[in-house]
Amino acid sequence: MTLNSPGLMWRLTSSLVLDILNPLFLISLALFVGIGYILTLLMPVAISHWQALFWLSLLLPAAVLTRSARAKWTGDEYRAPSWRTLLPIVPLVVILPAVWAEFTSPTLQVTHHGDIHIGYIHQLLYETTPVDNVFMVGFPANYYWLYHAYLATIAQVTDFSPASASSIVNVAAIFSSLLWIGQTLQLLNLGKSRTLTLGLMILLVYFSVNLTSTPTLLAHYFKGTYTPYAFDIMRLPGADERLHSVMGKVMNFTSVTLGIMTFSAALYACIQLAKDKISIGALLIVSAAGIAALAVREIAALYIVIALLGGLAVFVAHDWFRDPAKDNWLERKRRALLAAVPPPALLLWLTISLALSLPLVKYNLDIVGSFSAGRPFGLSGANIRTIAAALLLLLPLFLVQFAFLRRARDRGQTFIQLCGFMALLPATFLTLPDSNQYKGVYFLGMLMVLSALFALRTMRQQKRMNWRRFGGSLAVLLYILVLSQVIYVSASNVYRAGIYMEGGYIFKGRHLEHASDVDGRLSSFLWIRDHAPANAVVLLPIVPSKYSNLFHERMLYVRLLQLHFKSSLLAYNERLRDLDLIYSEETDAEAYQALISEMEEELPDRPFYAVVKDSEVRREIMSERGAEMVYEHEADGGNVYLINPRSFG
Repeated sequence: MTLNSPGLMWRLTSSLVLDILNPLFLISLALFVGIGYILTLLMPVAISHWQALFWLSLLLPAAVLTRSARAKWTGDEYRAPSWRTLLPIVPLVVILPAVWAEFTSPTLQVTHHGDIHIGYIHQLLYETTPVDNVFMVGFPANYYWLYHAYLATIAQVTDFSPASASSIVNVAAIFSSLLWIGQTLQLLNLGKSRTLTLGLMILLVYFSVNLTSTPTLLAHYFKGTYTPYAFDIMRLPGADERLHSVMGKVMNFTSVTLGIMTFSAALYACIQLAKDKISIGALLIVSAAGIAALAVREIAALYIVIALLGGLAVFVAHDWFRDPAKDNWLERKRRALLAAVPPPALLLWLTISLALSLPLVKYNLDIVGSFSAGRPFGLSGANIRTIAAALLLLLPLFLVQFAFLRRARDRGQTFIQLCGFMALLPATFLTLPDSNQYKGVYFLGMLMVLSALFALRTMRQQKRMNWRRFGGSLAVLLYILVLSQVIYVSASNVYRAGIYMEGGYIFKGRHLEHASDVDGRLSSFLWIRDHAPANAVVLLPIVPSKYSNLFHERMLYVRLLQLHFKSSLLAYNERLRDLDLIYSEETDAEAYQALISEMEEELPDRPFYAVVKDSEVRREIMSERGAEMVYEHEADGGNVYLINPRSFG
């Protein structure tokens, strides 16, 4: 086969994507966050270190994966390309409008807690780790900031805005997940390559949550309560408000996309192991998925451990229990493992996996422990209602599949059913400190829909014509429902992006600005961005803007109240009172200087800036207190003052 052969070129392209780029994304992410966190425990880490680690985590596994891919290239594996090769991709085109909206609307990117995420990213870009709490400088972060280190590095490498870096990672993670799911479906013999059905199944697995959204929307339409492009009316009563669709969540400024990707990859590798297809590649994917999930989306790690690895452990134990010659069974498994994975490679894998994952367990405990303790683990009726409402169409098929298991000869079928049952346990019983339990429904839905596809396939294989027709009709219905849901959410994102196009946020290189002014203070914020030291602390204006930190790109003395992220910060109310005293004209000069001295003791070697309008605090008062005006606003939009010029002239 010559270099110009279409078959060879197609094989090279597909191998590049499936064998190199897709696993490289996951493995490099795991190395980046795992090694990066260990570095932060040993030394201050600047963005230049993160950037070097980023390239190292890409190049090393890329070389190993390329060598492995070359070893797989045999003449028997070449398949000539044809138009049918692209058929699975056709249904996936429905998500492209949402992707386009994500990239073209900065406002759409920012509105989903972008102020929090970009605050952490700016800190990582300009200062060294460990990072401070974005709500209160000087306190440790209580958020999964390794995700932001990854985004900050991409922003540094590409010179894109942090919001654009998030969109790049989101879209890459979505398509990576779709690839893992497609490989999983083929491994389970549920979908055939070069078919439209495979593409529809991929969509069905990824967007399995709330398949009742279309009937729910139609019910609202006929009742006269329909509102166009409204996500909240898509769900049944009892479901968590954020479970209107997976598409709505993964297009946010969030790491949920990476969490789903890690779970999808781990699922594929665990199925390989369950089907006795043991390889070093499968072991690498499982450990990389677990390490990455621990760093960027802890609930994904929880479900990987409980549902997938827990299911695999029970599955193997069941195999051993049923084998009459138990000693021989153990010996056979040991020989099979050593034949597939040489002892040195196995030892190296175990050592690296433990070295990277154990520190990340501490990282998770630190973050979870910083949240309020008022959300105990336990049984929650809301969990049960949420699962029933979000997976209403899949639950009956999941139960039916239990009856079909007696006839199942494929190990993958039994493994999926077992994992689905294992995933039900945390989804039903756990109440997580971060209100994150609803995200577990995403992973539960993926397992349940695979179980449902097995049940439908069994129905279609029945000799009785009515069973075959019922199974086929139900499969078509599920495909229609998932397509309509994705189309509706994509159209909603496009509509919202269009609304935000004028008067919203705009990108200027790596910076984010606003098409209009922000309370008249935009130019003052931009002055701070361009002139204030990287470690400067900004005191909130009297009328604070939630998104002001996007423009001045510096840490805040205290941020606005938001959800539970400030619940464990005991000094939060004290800092709010400090701001009141700073901006009150009734505060005398002596009390004012004492307050500034206390702030400097708490946050040493950091200049304090304030953006104050003349109508809020008169210039004479600020001058009497010793504040130095460093930027004068032409109108009454807010002058910039250096609050502690004695320390920073």
